Amino acid sequence: MHMNQTFSTRSSIKNEVIQKTLGKPKKQVTNTELEFNSFKIKNINCANVLKGDESAIAEARKQPRNIPSYKTLIKHTENCDLFKQVYGYNNILNTEEEKQFPIAFNILLYKDVAQVEILLRAIYRPQNYYCLHVDGFSPDHVHKAAKSLADCFDNVFIVSKTENIVYQSFQRLQADLNCMADHLAKPDWKYLINLPSQELPIKTNLQIVRILKLLNNTNQVGCTRGIGIIMKRFLHRYDYVYDENGTYKIVNTLEKYKLPPHHFLTAKGTAYVLLTHQFVKYVLTSQIAKDVLDWCRGILSPDEYYWSMLNFNHHVPVPGSGQEACLKVTELSTYVSWAITKTPDECHGKWLRHICVFSAGDLKMLVNRAELFANKFELEYSYPAIQCLSEWLHNQTLSPQAIDTQFYKRLYLKKITYQLDLWTNLKPIQFNETDL
Repeated sequence: MHMNQTFSTRSSIKNEVIQKTLGKPKKQVTNTELEFNSFKIKNINCANVLKGDESAIAEARKQPRNIPSYKTLIKHTENCDLFKQVYGYNNILNTEEEKQFPIAFNILLYKDVAQVEILLRAIYRPQNYYCLHVDGFSPDHVHKAAKSLADCFDNVFIVSKTENIVYQSFQRLQADLNCMADHLAKPDWKYLINLPSQELPIKTNLQIVRILKLLNNTNQVGCTRGIGIIMKRFLHRYDYVYDENGTYKIVNTLEKYKLPPHHFLTAKGTAYVLLTHQFVKYVLTSQIAKDVLDWCRGILSPDEYYWSMLNFNHHVPVPGSGQEACLKVTELSTYVSWAITKTPDECHGKWLRHICVFSAGDLKMLVNRAELFANKFELEYSYPAIQCLSEWLHNQTLSPQAIDTQFYKRLYLKKITYQLDLWTNLKPIQFNETDL
């Protein structure tokens, strides 16, 4: 053996020993990882925040924060494989029970796509479907960031038809319907949940699946009836006045509006619902549903009436409606803290248009509620709360917690034990304009 061969062999053995001693070379941290890790607030004790510890909550509020933006999202999604690896999508625990119960989601947004990504990450499973509707009035960078996010997944997509949305407009309802139409091309999902982008889950996907199963293929739609300001939304016909730029405003014509078709009674709920696959198909194919939808074009905030009217007029058989009467029905999809009640709901954050924008101080209350989601969070203002709630959800996913089965079962049993005539015997309310 030549000397140089001997030296080479010894060097090779030495290197092998070093590798075994020190292990494999440390993987180089990418810029994406460094930037993603920088989004995490370092000195925050989420465990104590979730217990309602005032000092931990105060400390969390003071911490400096580097908040993600549409720019970082567009940059990070240029490499989808790396993006999903770094952001944790590849490591999401997905049980067989969840795989056998796919869910369709509508997510309506107009800004802060980085917050949409946080929501998506919290509810993402490969078997689910996610339709993103970006408001047509949103800036181009919002559309670009949403598309870059959707393009990284086979089961996340941009809605095929975009609406220009104004507060209380029919287009808000139409945006949900457009996503629903796209979802029907995917035949295997069980329920549809519609969300605004500023919501976050307060149940894990596994818990959501188990709760939906307990509803036993019935819809969960809020409902109440009454007069006052609610009546004013359909007493008169509302029209849409457009300008040359395509923007519009909603105008009260002061003309008395027609009654709903097919002897329907009005019923009010919220825009956010839990709907069976069969109900969604009915909405998009039934002539009765289309006639009620056409009536909704002339009222204010039709997204708060349409689902309830279809679900609670029991003289018309509608899939998933059960026989529950419209008597202040519990809303399960989303918890909102309101300031407009006689006794305002709890809020440790700030009030915005009578709705609480949650902060870290609200988390102890939120994680103990029965609803599936909470609204609302603002990316910058609520960032410590968003981080701690995301951490809590992750831990809950790793160590699944039992749900209150009896509570959710009662919601279903309540639907089937009401007598049908409790609703159908109700007479339309007679009122004068002076009553309103």
